Amino acid sequence: MLPEAHCQEFMLCHPDEVLNTAPCGFLSFTDDGTILLVNATMLELLGHEFDAVWGRRIESILPLASRIFLQTHFFPLLKLQGKVEEIYISVRSKQGTDIPMLVNGVRRERAGSFVNDCIFVPMRQRIQYEAEILQAKKIAEAAIHAQNLANASLEQVQVELAAKQVELLELNAKLEEQVEQRTAQLQQALSFESLLQRITDKVRDSLDEAQILQTAVQELGVGLGIEYCDAGIYNADQTLVSIAYKYDKTQTLTQGQVGEITPVRPVIYPSLLRREACQFCAITPDWVLHSSSQLASLACPIYDDQGILGDLWLFRQKEGSFSNLEIRLVQQVANHCAIAMRQSRLYQAAQLQVQELERLNQLKNDFLSTVSHELRTPMSSIKMATQMLEISLEPLGVFTGDSNLINGYFKILQEEGQREISLINDLLDMTRLDSGTEPLNLTDDVILEFYIPHIAEPFIERTRNQHQELEIKIPENLPPLTTDLSYLERILTELLHNAWKYTPAGETITLSAEATPTGLEILVSNSGVEIPADECDRIFDKFYRIPNNDPWKHGGTGLGLALVKKFANQLGINISVKSTYGKTTFVLKFESLG
Repeated sequence: MLPEAHCQEFMLCHPDEVLNTAPCGFLSFTDDGTILLVNATMLELLGHEFDAVWGRRIESILPLASRIFLQTHFFPLLKLQGKVEEIYISVRSKQGTDIPMLVNGVRRERAGSFVNDCIFVPMRQRIQYEAEILQAKKIAEAAIHAQNLANASLEQVQVELAAKQVELLELNAKLEEQVEQRTAQLQQALSFESLLQRITDKVRDSLDEAQILQTAVQELGVGLGIEYCDAGIYNADQTLVSIAYKYDKTQTLTQGQVGEITPVRPVIYPSLLRREACQFCAITPDWVLHSSSQLASLACPIYDDQGILGDLWLFRQKEGSFSNLEIRLVQQVANHCAIAMRQSRLYQAAQLQVQELERLNQLKNDFLSTVSHELRTPMSSIKMATQMLEISLEPLGVFTGDSNLINGYFKILQEEGQREISLINDLLDMTRLDSGTEPLNLTDDVILEFYIPHIAEPFIERTRNQHQELEIKIPENLPPLTTDLSYLERILTELLHNAWKYTPAGETITLSAEATPTGLEILVSNSGVEIPADECDRIFDKFYRIPNNDPWKHGGTGLGLALVKKFANQLGINISVKSTYGKTTFVLKFESLG
């Protein structure tokens, strides 16, 4: 057996195209029977793929008798003489049938080792005719023994033999013609398959209807070698057709004109509207090729399950009608165009809807911004007037006594006024953050060990009043932060306020921080409350509030967590929420520290 390096060197010597497609089989094997090379004709005779034969022993393609003959006669003779000629042997195909062969072989040295090159010629017809010749010979020999009919019988056998030879030549000629025809059909089918794949690849992911039709027209025109091709688009009530693109051999790809469907071709369009392709021969008008001529024509509708979108028209010289393969190709192209066009139209409709939603959203934002600005001034005036009224009335003792109605009404006025001002400020902050024009005011070397307790201090009394427990867990030696302190304060304050609002009595609110391999995390968690899984993705939406989840009935607008998300994005912080086993945790992840 050849060494691996020599084997690889040998495999680089592929047979040229002439040997690979020769009308006889070629096979090369080593002295141990390993198959090194086999041409396409031999593979076709065996019904095998190359990988199924190469590297196997030659005995794997021989029946038992031929294996014995190979070892006892064929191979010893080949080694002794260096060649064999016209040796009869049978090979076994993939289907299990035995194929008789005539084998010529020669033994050569390559890359320091011997290889055996063999030519295999099928003998199916030859064996049959040889059997007939032998039978004729027997008849002739019998006739010789019969003296009176010997010469006549011999002449008859010679005549029959000549006739068989003529018949064999005719049969070979017919077989060659059939092979040529079949080969041409296969080549055309492969060419059409490649053309269809190329068109499909170009239109499949396109969202431009014009580009889809342009590709189909140009590829069909060039690929089929036709005189003219166009693609038309129907209007909604299928009374007008717009020629989107047209192609002919003498012009570049151009856009056409609009015409009425029925008057242009009153016989053909009813068939197209019934979703049927039509082939016919007629006088082609001037608007197609600038001169009236009789051409073979093919019209194919472009349609899907929702209706007819348009059509494809193809023209060629009358002598060359469209084959069944070409008609099927055009129908498949039309189907792919219909899918791509419908996808394009859905995309365009979606884009219009997106643009309209964006416009409405901008109008909403503009309205909220305008209303917020308009409300801020009078609410500030109301707040100031309330403060001045408190200063003026307090010396008169109006607010003394817990059961004083005036004192209760005044507290309501102050609290509701402040709530409205907070809402207006939140709306203005949201508008400012959406615009993306607010610059960051970064502060270096923020020490969380000192900064976070300062943020949490206002909530100590609040949590005590609602019988909640507030825990602050900030380890020493955390890496310093570079951040906008006003934004970070708003985030932590809102998360603590949110926890304070929704934590039941007797439960715990925890504010903690910890270092991570890539930065650090700040966590705000509260026990005794759990957010449903289907609500977790919505809590950062504007104006969204979890239904029936406020045990203290504090109320709210649903802007707090939306602002938290906006501030976090502005600072480049990844914020997420986890809520399981009766505990909810908001995680602020700082991936890199300044």
